[in-house]
Amino acid sequence: MLTTDSVRTRHIGEATAQDIADQWNSVYPAMREILDTVIAAQCGAQHPTADVPALDKLRRELGQLDRGEFTSCTRSTGEFSVYSALVRVQEVLNVTSVGAPEKGSIYRLAGTLADVDADLTAQWRAEREPGVPAEAVDPGDRDRADSELEHAERGTR
Repeated sequence: MLTTDSVRTRHIGEATAQDIADQWNSVYPAMREILDTVIAAQCGAQHPTADVPALDKLRRELGQLDRGEFTSCTRSTGEFSVYSALVRVQEVLNVTSVGAPEKGSIYRLAGTLADVDADLTAQWRAEREPGVPAEAVDPGDRDRADSELEHAERGTR
């Protein structure tokens, strides 16, 4: 069971951590059941349509996230990661049937994680790039921008 303490960091406050933990704890059993069902069906299928080892790894990683023990690399300490949780939840959504009653709750969790991840990314940029707006800048017309870059590189403007 995911706790607020597992989610809270210096960048994620108590209220946000509690919201993530509450949503996660309400939907994690359903995600686990979905994966169990899909894995069992794929193992029994004559011609599997999904990568069973990848689904098994996903199930294991969701369990690690649930316990606050997920490691994104061999050197990191076990913890809950908003970005890693978002990626795994999206992967669960990819194998969830359209009519699954839990799908809306899983999407809501994904939305919350995506919003928090976007906020964390903006905070990270603001800390590392002072004076640069934390908001993503609209790139505008990419073709025009490429053209202007080419002119600048050639010195024709």
